[in-house]
Formats: sequence, C-alpha cells, structure tokens
Amino acid sequence: MADADADGPLGTFIRPATRTFFGAPPVDDLSALSAQVGFIGVPSDQGVIIPFIRSGASGGPRLVRETRTRLRESRSDGTSAGWFDIETERHYLEGLRLADCGDVLLAPGDVQLSLERITEASRRIAERGAIVAAVGGDHSISFPVGRGVADVFGKVDVVHIDAHPDFADTIYGSKFSHGSQLRRLSELPTTGNLTAIGLRAVDRDQYEDMKRLGVGFASTRAVLDEGPEALVDRLVRPAENLYVSIDIDVLDGALVPGTTLPEPGGIDYRQLRALLEAISRKGRIVGFDIVETSAAQADLHTAMTTAWLMVHFLTAIFVGEASPTRRILEGAAS
Repeated sequence: MADADADGPLGTFIRPATRTFFGAPPVDDLSALSAQVGFIGVPSDQGVIIPFIRSGASGGPRLVRETRTRLRESRSDGTSAGWFDIETERHYLEGLRLADCGDVLLAPGDVQLSLERITEASRRIAERGAIVAAVGGDHSISFPVGRGVADVFGKVDVVHIDAHPDFADTIYGSKFSHGSQLRRLSELPTTGNLTAIGLRAVDRDQYEDMKRLGVGFASTRAVLDEGPEALVDRLVRPAENLYVSIDIDVLDGALVPGTTLPEPGGIDYRQLRALLEAISRKGRIVGFDIVETSAAQADLHTAMTTAWLMVHFLTAIFVGEASPTRRILEGAAS
C-alpha cells in the first residue's frame, strides 16, 4: 500500500481495517484521502500503568468497529447514508464523507517510534482537510494525536473530558503514560488554552499543578450543579481551533464497566452529550479522540456507548445551528 513507507524512518505505520467505523469506505493511502472525517484506530496499551491498572484498551478500536449504531451504511457514491433521530424527527449526517484510515501500526517495545507513527498518521489526515477522529486505545494517545493535528493547524485549544486529570509530570519514571498526556500537550508551543472537565479522582499534586499552570478545570459535581451548557460557557473560551479528548470513564462507572479505570459518581450519557454539543459551538473542531474502551472486560455496552457518542458528537459538529465547523464548511462550499 502507498502509505507503507517501509524504507522511511518510521517504516510501515498504518494497516487497513477489516471492518470499518460506521461502514465508512476504507482508505489505505492517506495521500489520497478525500473526506470530512478521517477515523484512525490507535490500538495502544503502551501507556497503561501495569500492574496497578488493568490493560485491554488496545482492543477498543476493534470493538467500536464491530458495534452497531443507526449510522452504519455508505451510499454508492461513498458518502454516508446518515442516521434518523426519532427524538428530533430529523435525518442527520447524510452525504457526509467519512473514511476509515485503518489502525496505526504500533512498534512493539519502542514507545517513541509508536508516538511518532501516531503523530504522522494524524498529521497526514489533518493535512487532507479531514477532522481527525482517533479511537483508542489508552489515553496516552491524546498527546501524539493532538501533536499531529496541531502541526497542521498551529495554535489549538484543548478540552479534556475525563474522571482523571492525567496531568502528572512523570509516573514511575515515565513521561508518556495515560496519566501524563494532558501535561505533555500543555508543553507544546502550539497548545493554547487547556480545560479539563468531569474530574473526580485527582491527586493533590496534579490539582496544584493545574492551578499553577493555568489549566481551567471543573469537577463532576460542578457539571451536575451548573449544568453542562452553563459550565462550558463559563469555562471553555471561544477558539479558532479546538481539539477534544474524551475518556469514556468520565461517565459513571456503572454505565461503562468495560473501561480501564472506571470510577463511581460520574455524569450520565445525556450530560456528556450536552457537554460535547456545547463545546462544538466554541470553535472549529479539528480533531478529537475517544479512549479507554477496553476489550479485557468483554462489555459490549461500553463499546456501544463509545460509538454512539461519536455519532452524536459528529452530529453536533456538522449539523448544529451554531457550530463554527459547520459555518466554515458552508463558507468553503459556497
């Protein structure tokens, strides 16, 4: 395949998907990508703090591809057939150009090479003008994915939705775990404002570092007390470009038992949807990741929840009346 680059410094760094996200056409050559959304699986457990935290998120992309939502078919011209929402009695995302760019081929035993491959795949998708939609995999992938997107768009604000801050400088000597990626993103010269939402399991040193370094944050209780829309309006600044990172464990642990580190006392699905809808009105969404869906616990409901969140977020991005992403696309088409 054309993107193999077997003789280049990264070697072969993506592999084709056998079953695609939402029935999207597969794209093996990223230089030929022509889509509005480019999905990429990042089947990583390299950032998991083993043996203290269970692994299994590397199977997340496979589970999400295999699950079923109402968004599942492509038309003969390669565009999405969309999905019908009985709650609004409207049809959404019809005609959207989606593409499944396969999985990043991680380098066994070589974390730095894996990070570079993830960044390169994300960069190439963004260069083709598509929203990068990365499906993890453990949360450490947010740093290389966000880095690749920012390489293309320049200054990017980051919104991190998670039960945990993931703002440790190092954990057991590692700077690239799934508890450090927001800290690594904060260090990039291309990162603008950072916001963390839904926190409820936080070490004091990370709390103090977020305050010291100017990260805006809100606990789960703040989401419940203020409401998703009001909280986003208060905390997330309007931005030209936004990257959104979603850890499925921001939801209550009873809703998503098939995740790496479930926590009790979280928000519910509709509250998370409302957060994402409000965020989509704050700036152009140039990329997002959704992570920590685990195959180790064999819970298909968690995979289904992950898939539907992607559908609802894409609907907010491309259909929402106040969506900057929608306005930019309409302006480009006119």
